[in-house]
Amino acid sequence: MADSGLAGRLTLQVINLKKIVDDNIIDIVPFTYGFVYAKKETDTSGNTRAAFYSYNAQTKKVEAVRRTGYLHTKFGENFEKIISEIGNFIFCDAVALPVGGESIVLFPDSKMAVIGSDGEIIWEEELCYRESPVKGLTADDDCVWFVVPEKNSIVRFSPTARKVYTRIGGNETTTFDDPVGVTKTGNFLYVSCANSKKIRKIDLQTYSVRDYRVFDEPVYKFFRVLGKEYVLLKSGFYML
Repeated sequence: MADSGLAGRLTLQVINLKKIVDDNIIDIVPFTYGFVYAKKETDTSGNTRAAFYSYNAQTKKVEAVRRTGYLHTKFGENFEKIISEIGNFIFCDAVALPVGGESIVLFPDSKMAVIGSDGEIIWEEELCYRESPVKGLTADDDCVWFVVPEKNSIVRFSPTARKVYTRIGGNETTTFDDPVGVTKTGNFLYVSCANSKKIRKIDLQTYSVRDYRVFDEPVYKFFRVLGKEYVLLKSGFYML
């Protein structure tokens, strides 16, 4: 799908970024009042491990949390059952569908697992779009949106029907340049594009696309919590 044609004129520059986490972050999961995250740390023996923290968007304080706190936020009440089923619990994306009650987990190798409300895997398989791997996901009723970096596009996929309903972008257009993350807020999608260093905003009522934020380094993830915007850049994680 083509651009609205207004992208260049509607570009918004980002200023006054406040760094919250350095560039060792390896996973971040938003919730109602903030987010939890995992980051790489080196212990006194020189070994690298994952450490878990929580950021409170109301108090703007960072606190260390147990692994169970991070897992509960990411996977819900049945986190113990889910992680016993999926194994890799850090290097994956997970969302709960607001319609239907299933959870969707997507791994870096493009394997997707659909998990029921009891924590049992309903089905899992490698998910590709036109032979290209997908990554990143955000819930949309009983469907999810993925990005397809190799095709410079995003797709809306139904886990129930196991089919793609909508595609936006493509290699034949300039809509996206290396999309790597997607977030849905209200009736809008926000697509993080690493190569173009942009967040692009999509109106789901009209499917018009425009620039929302432009950075001077690659952007990987974006979301809102309590009216504040947060972004993961190559140099770290920031509040806008």
